[in-house]
Amino acid sequence: MPALILANATAVLKEVIQPYVQDNFPKQTILLDQMKRNAGVTPINNAFHAAVRTTRHGGVTNLADDDNTINSTVGIAWSRGSVSVKQVVGAFNISKLAIDASQGDKRAIANTFQEQAKAMVSDFARDVNRQLYGDASGIIGQVNGSTSGTEVTIRSLNASVDDGRTLDYYGTVNDDVAAGAYLYPNQIIGIGTNALNVGTIAASGVTNTGKGVATGTVLLTGATASAANDAIFLLDGSGQGAGSNMFNGIREVLSSTTGTNLYAGLARSTTGWTPQFGSVSEALTLSRMEGAYLTAKEYARTGDQYAIFLNKTLYQKYGDLLTSMRRSVDTADLLGGWTGLEFAAGAGKVGVFLDYQVPDGEVIILNLDTWTLCQVSDMNWLEEGAEALLRLQNTITYQATMVWFANVMCLAPAANARETQKTD
Repeated sequence: MPALILANATAVLKEVIQPYVQDNFPKQTILLDQMKRNAGVTPINNAFHAAVRTTRHGGVTNLADDDNTINSTVGIAWSRGSVSVKQVVGAFNISKLAIDASQGDKRAIANTFQEQAKAMVSDFARDVNRQLYGDASGIIGQVNGSTSGTEVTIRSLNASVDDGRTLDYYGTVNDDVAAGAYLYPNQIIGIGTNALNVGTIAASGVTNTGKGVATGTVLLTGATASAANDAIFLLDGSGQGAGSNMFNGIREVLSSTTGTNLYAGLARSTTGWTPQFGSVSEALTLSRMEGAYLTAKEYARTGDQYAIFLNKTLYQKYGDLLTSMRRSVDTADLLGGWTGLEFAAGAGKVGVFLDYQVPDGEVIILNLDTWTLCQVSDMNWLEEGAEALLRLQNTITYQATMVWFANVMCLAPAANARETQKTD
């Protein structure tokens, strides 16, 4: 490729496409858009660390007499919580023909790259949003029946999934999240304990067979063994990452337990470290939402901002509850132009927002001031300078790769709540 055309192409990647991705990526999903960046955390080596208050102040007391001794104490105890850095990447390929056809015109090259960038931003944001509601396990599916061929039958994740690293799955209760919602062609997946059997998806499809039962099929490029209830892991291009490569998201933070009963390296018994969690299977009620919110708010600081996230069925049910109780269906706003329904429980007004990546049947009540989006730096091209656009070996195709070193961390799980198995 002529040096001028290549130079113009790499310049467009840095001057046009990179700012476009950085500006639009966080705004694609409401939760990502609202999280603070690096608030209270420090990146050290391959982890993000935060100072965490672990006790109340033992020196607070009343004196029985004015000459009595105060309760001398070292005061509040602090510890350190940490989560590892996750490496999120997004790449797209573009042919030499497409670049050459622009004849070195930066505007023409920008148009060539623009559609790729738009698609990458959308898919990048959707996958990160899924991770925000999930855990680090990387489990995105479950085998419905055993097979040794290329076609694997899948179902929605439930409590029978054969892996202890993911918790509190109860199957689909409202059919809001399809069984194969996060399985796409060309993904590399691992099936079974520690992703023992690895395959590449050739095609996928989902069949809803009635409320509460969603199944589908994944067609692999080669025969892969599986057994009923095997976990399906999303892996990287090397076929690795099972159990550790995803964000330490809401499911891990606001769970009934975390296997080792730790979060961010601290025991759940630590003050402020036990979240408000409910798993009663029932129809959604305002009373249940109010109870979870008010319990969580006891651990919040004055002025903390809350938001509630629901998927489509429960979002509609919440609106119907307000109408049936003859309450006004007022709207609530968040920064960034996000609008939802209003929730009030006598302790401040809270917005209720629709998010299609919220796990089925769950009510997520977040204290936004306790969450931080940790990042080493903004998303950037993996390569620097003229190397931002690399030719793939033995091809006439070029590749551009964006990388983001990030994770999320909650500094007070007790100030948040999660209710599961709620129906309309």
